Amino acid sequence: MLKGAQNKLEYYLKNNKRYAVNIVSKLIEIPTVNPPGKNYEEMVCFLEKECRKLGLATKKYVTPKDVLNKFGVRYGSKRVSLVADLDAGAGKTFHINSHYDVVPATDKWITDPFAAVIKGTKIYGRGSEDMKGNIASVLFAIKALKKCGIRPRINIQLSFTPDEEIGGRTGFGYLAGMGFVKADYAMSEGCSGNHVSMGNKGVLWAEVEILGKSAHGSTPHKGVNSFERMNMLVNEFGKLKNKISKRKTRHNMQDGVSKSATFVMGGFLEGGIKVNVVPGAVKFSIDRRLIPEENISAAKKEIEAVIKKFNARHKDSKVSIRFISQEEPAISGKDDVFFKVVSDAVKIATGKYANFSVMPGATDMRYFMWKGIPSLGYSASGGKKWHSDDEFVYISSLIKTANVYALVMKDLA
Repeated sequence: MLKGAQNKLEYYLKNNKRYAVNIVSKLIEIPTVNPPGKNYEEMVCFLEKECRKLGLATKKYVTPKDVLNKFGVRYGSKRVSLVADLDAGAGKTFHINSHYDVVPATDKWITDPFAAVIKGTKIYGRGSEDMKGNIASVLFAIKALKKCGIRPRINIQLSFTPDEEIGGRTGFGYLAGMGFVKADYAMSEGCSGNHVSMGNKGVLWAEVEILGKSAHGSTPHKGVNSFERMNMLVNEFGKLKNKISKRKTRHNMQDGVSKSATFVMGGFLEGGIKVNVVPGAVKFSIDRRLIPEENISAAKKEIEAVIKKFNARHKDSKVSIRFISQEEPAISGKDDVFFKVVSDAVKIATGKYANFSVMPGATDMRYFMWKGIPSLGYSASGGKKWHSDDEFVYISSLIKTANVYALVMKDLA
């Protein structure tokens, strides 16, 4: 890397931080709450104007109704995505994705969640850390490159997409699946500081139903108590849970401790209609998180084997399962050059060596990772209050994150 260019970028970013502060404030003040998905068109209109000010060519995409219906999205705004390109005339493209939707806010905030309140070194507001701060940093990075006269040697493509907070299938998942975005390398939200995410666990959600037989509470022998059968089944699943929890990924984890596969029961629980009725039906949920070394097919078979064995032993009740969501684990395609460029950028911006790790949760980068595209996650940080009351982002982190993205854009080729 050229020291002169590095110093110019750092100087510009530190002395023009008002741009990033203004952008993130305006983004927060457009309440793109999901569900149901509000103000999406207003958000894309604002982002398109900002991208064009930076000299980017833009194009909008609307997710069609049949795709929305397929994934149960029947409410809120049009699902509008924006793609913006900076053509360097290169053979390769570096793609940066950002989602602009945010989760709802409670009435427990100390500030107005959609007013972008600045207190000292922090900007409070829903989405400040997840992930409107990152949008501001990425735009700031491009502005810095232009103002410093630095021309990237790789094409830069940005995407701003909805619905990440409900799985991303009707946002970035749609764009990636249709080939409307392209990438040889990609980045999106993820870890922060000197931590860079390179993958995420998989998820398998299921609803289990136990059918027994209702009866009057005074004559329980005439029925089959589905609640008691559920307890027996939960004990059997507990054995599987113990087996699963011993599996640990070889990869570093974002929090340093979530290396195990997990199996959680009872997040959702339903059953019984009245105190004096033997319950004839009970339902409960399973939330299974897969480490990168596992796969959905094998995880399903393990669960189904427990149910099959249970049904064979208890013929007077019936257990069934419905898998309601499934996402394979995702891990970045390996590219030594890309990883080194990002690692060097993080070291320059933060003063610390980069630590690559896997996230327990998922981001929209998985849609590129599943295609084998080298994809990493890096974000502006606050108090790690994603989805919580009083979410904020540090102004200093907006600057450092912009520096990381600017350096990566400068040095990738």
